Amino acid sequence: MKQKILTLLKQLNHGLVERESTLKTALLTVLAGENIVLIGPPGTGKSMMARRIAESFKHDDNSYFEYLLTKFSTPEEIFGPLSISELKQDRFKRNTAGYLPAVKMAFLDEIFKASSSILNALLTILNERIYHNGAEPQRVPLRALIAASNELPTDQEELSALYDRFLVRSFVSYVSHDNLPRLFEQVGAMPAMSERTQLTDADVNSIQRTATSVTIPTEIVDAMQRIWIQHQETFKEDRRERLSDRRLKKVIELLRVSAFTNGRSHVNLSDVFLLKDCLWNHQDNAMKVRDLILNILQTFSRPVPQSGDAIKPTPAQASTKPKIVVKGYKGSGTAQDPLLIQTVDDLMDLSRPDVGQKGYYFKQTADIDCTALSHWTNITFQGHYDGGGLTIQNKKIGDHRYLFSHIQVQSSIICLHLEGISLAKIINYSRITDCLSVVNLKGGDLQMGWMSDSMIGGIAHKITEGSVVERCFVTGRCEATRFTLYFAGFAKSCEASIIRQCAIGRLDKILTGGTVQMHRMFYNTDNTSTLENNASIDSNPGKDDRNGPDGKSVAAALFNQRYFENTLGWDFDTVWRWDDKEDRPALRSVGLCATVTPQYAQATAPEADMTDLLTQQIRANIWL
Repeated sequence: MKQKILTLLKQLNHGLVERESTLKTALLTVLAGENIVLIGPPGTGKSMMARRIAESFKHDDNSYFEYLLTKFSTPEEIFGPLSISELKQDRFKRNTAGYLPAVKMAFLDEIFKASSSILNALLTILNERIYHNGAEPQRVPLRALIAASNELPTDQEELSALYDRFLVRSFVSYVSHDNLPRLFEQVGAMPAMSERTQLTDADVNSIQRTATSVTIPTEIVDAMQRIWIQHQETFKEDRRERLSDRRLKKVIELLRVSAFTNGRSHVNLSDVFLLKDCLWNHQDNAMKVRDLILNILQTFSRPVPQSGDAIKPTPAQASTKPKIVVKGYKGSGTAQDPLLIQTVDDLMDLSRPDVGQKGYYFKQTADIDCTALSHWTNITFQGHYDGGGLTIQNKKIGDHRYLFSHIQVQSSIICLHLEGISLAKIINYSRITDCLSVVNLKGGDLQMGWMSDSMIGGIAHKITEGSVVERCFVTGRCEATRFTLYFAGFAKSCEASIIRQCAIGRLDKILTGGTVQMHRMFYNTDNTSTLENNASIDSNPGKDDRNGPDGKSVAAALFNQRYFENTLGWDFDTVWRWDDKEDRPALRSVGLCATVTPQYAQATAPEADMTDLLTQQIRANIWL
């Protein structure tokens, strides 16, 4: 069954861009017999994805129903017309054939525009799978309802019961600017689903029946209990966020289906991570819930042997504790024996996939000057990089570069000092902690066309998909010589990520023939991102916006070590120090940054043949 689902997921994604995660979530929800609501602006493909999911199942001719609701929609349009023959006998009954009460799959667009008469009937259909057709309760064969909406009904009490019927909530955004060219490749109609990959009623029944025998280990019960308790504590002042016993029962079944379709007889930590889409009501809290779950799951993780086809040492060999050796590097790539970055050659060789994309741990041991490089190599990075408080610099004014073109999922960067270089073009589902970026931009040499492409970010161009950036600092100067220089303190855009306890120092604008359009932290952020306790010196453009894209304004006289240490929570004992000459925080380059523990891929593996349990399980889970 697992292989059939993998083949189906591949076919579902054919011809679509940046929709893999949503399609996975929707398909799993349907297999669990639950309901899902897709939230996003018009034109993001919500209806198309619902149809693709419906096409994944072999149905009878009248087993799918779809409708766009408006405030003027009537019950007849959804549940069927009144039966004339029944009315003649003084009975109120609808002919439901071909309508929602008679189908196995349904899609309702703009679900929260439902009138009260439709709403009341939907409540029992979605929860009990019963439609009260006149005086008789009618069993509904509905397997799952996929709904869509441009916005959530967070301020409409009358819709809260309907909203609660959707176990899973998934955001759908526009395709990112970096992937817009891929849309030009998608020409013509979507290919039809292959009958060989479609799931039959027997498949679905088998999944749901067998999943009931999946066991839930004690540690998973403990993790779930801690999540529930921590959720209650975190949102005790937010009446919008409540977890009912009914929701707990439903998510348990979802986890069992996830485990079974992954070929397991028990639920593991990766299945619990699926709760990130089930335990929030208000969109502002989505990332807080994700972070809460990850924090708790990490405490249950531990070092385990790596799975796969790696050759295991014999007992005689095991006593020598063999290590991975990467040609050209000192170290073995583990947390306790990282690969050493000592020269510019070591740094640039991260562009080799066998070095920079294997999840290794790296430790920088010397300052690195990249000024002499006439050509900059794109580096896609997946791993864990400890800068040790040391510097990577590019002294060419106006030749601004990104160290990494893409920091991929579950990576971490800590204690790195950048000068004339931003960290990454794209940061995806990774953690950036205690980093310093000193920018030195010259606008006349940076014109690349459209503003969204030419805008430079001090940390990244784009921060996205569950990344966390903490305790990072950006300062520097922007000089416009001929045209307009576009600059955002941290990044041009931030999507579905957490930025907290970060700060923007003085950003000087120098105009020698052009203009500078400057934004304190971000040019734009979406409503799934969480910005908490960020600050900017008040001389920078922007408003006093403590939890927004501009950060809280802090007077220069108060923008000192005391503020960073006591208000922002920075560690000035082992990680940071105050640079009196520059009047700003600076990193300690004494190797003590290793005390900072990355969250998403915690350094717990003592040897090269060990890995982190949670990381291993997430990578193996077909739904993640």
